[in-house]
Amino acid sequence: MGDELNPLISTCTNTMAVRMINNRRSQETRTEEDHNRAGPTKENIIHFNDLPRDLLYTIGSKLPPKDFARNSVLSRQWGCMWSTCPRLTFDAAVMCKCHRIDLHKYTEKFINEVNAVLQKHQDKVVETLEVRTDFVGSLLVASHINSCVDFAVSSRTKNLTLDLKPERFWDYYDHRYVFPFQLLDGGRGSHLRHMQLSFVSLEPPPHFRGFPNLRKLHLQIVCVNGKDLEHTLSRCCKLEWLRIDRCDIKGELIVDGLLTHLLYLRVEYCLFLTKIKFHAANLAIFEYDGPFIPIDLTNSLKLQSANIELDKATFQHALPSLLDGFPSVVNLTLRIRLQYLEKQWLWDNPLKFYNLRRLQLFMLIFHKGLDKVLYSFLFLRATPFIEELEVHFAGYDLWLAEVGPCRKDLGPSCKYNCLKNICFTGFKAARGQLELLLHLVENAPALEAINIKVGHHDANKEYWPYKDSAPPFEEARRIVRNCLLPLNVKFDLV
Repeated sequence: MGDELNPLISTCTNTMAVRMINNRRSQETRTEEDHNRAGPTKENIIHFNDLPRDLLYTIGSKLPPKDFARNSVLSRQWGCMWSTCPRLTFDAAVMCKCHRIDLHKYTEKFINEVNAVLQKHQDKVVETLEVRTDFVGSLLVASHINSCVDFAVSSRTKNLTLDLKPERFWDYYDHRYVFPFQLLDGGRGSHLRHMQLSFVSLEPPPHFRGFPNLRKLHLQIVCVNGKDLEHTLSRCCKLEWLRIDRCDIKGELIVDGLLTHLLYLRVEYCLFLTKIKFHAANLAIFEYDGPFIPIDLTNSLKLQSANIELDKATFQHALPSLLDGFPSVVNLTLRIRLQYLEKQWLWDNPLKFYNLRRLQLFMLIFHKGLDKVLYSFLFLRATPFIEELEVHFAGYDLWLAEVGPCRKDLGPSCKYNCLKNICFTGFKAARGQLELLLHLVENAPALEAINIKVGHHDANKEYWPYKDSAPPFEEARRIVRNCLLPLNVKFDLV
C-alpha cells in the first residue's frame, strides 16, 4: 500500500497534481499547441486542501514522523492531522529514560504519562497504537494495557502492537498478559489490519468471531493451545501474512479454515509443536525453523518458496517428509544444523518434486560423515526438472579427504536433463565432493555454468564461524581443475 501511495504523496506535498492528456499524438508530429495543452492550467490543478479528508489521513499515516512534521507547513489542515489521526508509540524504557531492568520502579509514571496522552486523543481516530513495556504479572499493568486495547477499539485503530516481553522473559513464562478478547467481540475488532502480540496468553471464547479484516499477524512468545489458535486463525479470513515466533503451542496446529488470502507463513522455534497443517491454497512463501516435525501444505498448490531449517535430521527422513508436505514447491532451501548422513539407502517413494526448479542444500559435514558425502545425490532423484542447484558445505575435515565410494560404485545414474547451473561453496576437494560434482556434470546435458568456491563461504558462516589454519587452497583448486578440464565444461573456480 505504501509503494502505491508514494507518487500520490509526492504530488500532494508539492500542492498540485497535473492531469496529462490521454490521447497524444507521437513525438514527431506533436505541434506547439499540443505542448502548451500538456502544461498545468487552472482547470487541471488539484490543490492539497481539495483532497478528501480520509485520503489525507491515509497519506499522512504512511509518512515517517519527521516527514510528517516537515510537510505540516503545507497547510493548516495538514498540520492539524497529527492530533486527529496520529500514530502513538509508548515505549516505557524511552519515556522513563531508564534501563529495562529498572522499569518496575517507574510503573506508575509510565501509566500516568500514557493515560494523559490517550485522554487528549479520546474520540479521535488513531491509525497506529504501540505499547512496549515489560510485563511481569502486575495486575496494575494488566489493567492499564486493557485500557489501551479498549482505547484502540474505540479509536478505530488499524495497527496494534503489544510488545510486553521482559528482558529475561524466560523467568516469567507463567505470568503473561491475558489478551482481552471480550473487548473485541461483537465486531469491535473489525478495524484492525495489522497486529503484533508479544508475551501474551490467548484464550479466545468459543463464540469469538475473530478479526474479519486482519491482514497481518505476528505472534511472539505467545502461550496458546493448538485448538485455540486454530479457532482464532480460522476466523481471520483475510489474513495475508502470519508469523508464529517462539510460541508455546503444545500438540498439533491444524488450521482447516480456508485461509485463501494467506501468502506468507513463518513458524520458528515452537518447540512443543508436533505437527503443522494449513489449508492455504494461495500460499506463496513458507519458512520453518525448529525441530523436525511433519508439515502438511499439500493444498498450497501455488507455493513458490520454502525455506526449511531443522535442528537435526537425516536426508533419509527429511526428504520423504518434505515431499509429503509440499510437493508443489518451486524453490526449496534445506538446512540441517546437526545433519546425519546415511550410507546408500533405497529410494522407493513414487512422489517427486515435479515443480521444483531451484534447490539449495546446506551441508555441515563432521568427521564420521566424510565417507557418505556422495550419497546426498539420492536427494536429487526426487527432482526430475531441477534447473539450478546450490550446495554449501562446511566442516574442517573435508580438506582433500580421500574416503568414501566413487560414483561408479553406486550403479546406474539418473539424468538431470533440465539442470543448467551448479554452484558449490565450501569446496575442499574431498573425494565425496568431487564425485558428487562429476556425477552431476556427466548427467546434465543442458549444463551451462559451474561456480565453485574453494574454502568456507558466508552462506554457512552462521553455523560454522570457524577459520581453518593454513588451508591448502591451491592444492584443492588444482585437483578440481584437473578433474573438470577433460570434460570440456565451462566453470568458474574461486
